[in-house]
Amino acid sequence: MAEHYQIKFLDKSKEILIPKERDDVIKQTHTLKHIRGNFLDYIIEIELIINILTENFMIHKKSNLKKVFRKNIINNKGVTLKQKIEILSEIIKEKKMLKESELRLLNKNLNSLRDDRNRWAHGVIHFKQEKQGNNIKFQSYLNYINSDGYESEEVLTDPYFDNLTTKFNDARKLLVKVLVKRNFLSKDYLFKK
Repeated sequence: MAEHYQIKFLDKSKEILIPKERDDVIKQTHTLKHIRGNFLDYIIEIELIINILTENFMIHKKSNLKKVFRKNIINNKGVTLKQKIEILSEIIKEKKMLKESELRLLNKNLNSLRDDRNRWAHGVIHFKQEKQGNNIKFQSYLNYINSDGYESEEVLTDPYFDNLTTKFNDARKLLVKVLVKRNFLSKDYLFKK
């Protein structure tokens, strides 16, 4: 399988990687592609929970309209994740399933994760050779097109990934809280570690 990565060098006259540097870039590339796959998998889980809750709130479980609802709303490619988040948010607000502060946090995290999903799904992983103290390191970046249509990049650091993990965990915890209130999960589920 071919290795795909981009590197921007500090010194254009030394654009050759020594074997150790090449191995490091390949290892980082594999790790980041693995992270990308896991992150997208987590977002799929979030979207499935949104779909389940939205259907449960809007369609009675014995309704013969489930197939129609799934075809035209849940599985319709024209209905975006942003729209699904907005619909569920309005339902949760109307039904008072979460405190206002919890709903604000849920919306903030879900919309941020949606943006992150788009960056990871369509972005390109690349590396820049950077001087850090006396050493030169290959720093990883995610290059993507922002919502204004311009190229942007995200520095891929431990704090970035920690923040991503926190947003996911916080959003999932609040969605699970709603699942429990809708009797999809037992109350004991909230206390499992």
